Amino acid sequence: MRDLRSELGDLVRGVERIPSRGTGRSVMVIAASAGEGTSSVAASLAVQLSGRCAKACWLMDLDLMGNDQYHAFNNNLFPRMGRPGRALDASLNVQPFYQLVPQVRASNGQTRPPAKLLGIHRVDNTNLFVSKFRKEYVKSGQRVQVRSGAAYWDSLRNVCDWAVLDAPALETSSAGLAMCRYVDAVVLVMRADKTEAEDLNGLRDEIEAHGGKCLGVVVNQIRSDARFADRFSG
Repeated sequence: MRDLRSELGDLVRGVERIPSRGTGRSVMVIAASAGEGTSSVAASLAVQLSGRCAKACWLMDLDLMGNDQYHAFNNNLFPRMGRPGRALDASLNVQPFYQLVPQVRASNGQTRPPAKLLGIHRVDNTNLFVSKFRKEYVKSGQRVQVRSGAAYWDSLRNVCDWAVLDAPALETSSAGLAMCRYVDAVVLVMRADKTEAEDLNGLRDEIEAHGGKCLGVVVNQIRSDARFADRFSG
């Protein structure tokens, strides 16, 4: 993961133009394939937005079993930001956007209520909060699935100014497609020396078919720079 803040000025300005509905705003970052630099873009964008908000910016890692965003900040990816502090409850008192399957049942056969497995950690004395899933409580034979539904994301808009969702690549998970309709905009990431235009356009079409609104694309040069474009090829 890399610090791309100096290269994402156009992206930040584009994201800040997303209309507000009187609450916080949310944006998802996703790529067609792994290794495109999505997590670097999401983290750098969240850091930039956190310095421009009154409440908070939540960086939500949708790769729940990976927690790469939490580990990156804990390893001082942004040294002046500090490290994540103690875990706070990120459940927002609504149905979680994930579920464990198969569900655990009590001895009487009844399904146990879902545990609160998602925490949110404030990064030292900043307005940035980064998520961490308590994967150690996932039992052998269980897996994590995302749920459809707007309740969690609507509640999140009431507690923060910005939510940045780092979605796993489409080739590895459908989580981004399940969530895209509930965010205000989607930013696509492509690696210039890897991704073909047809793959990018295919991802855009998938997002829009699932109700998402594509804001634009970050063209990630990996070794040189990253630039944002709010227009796609035809």
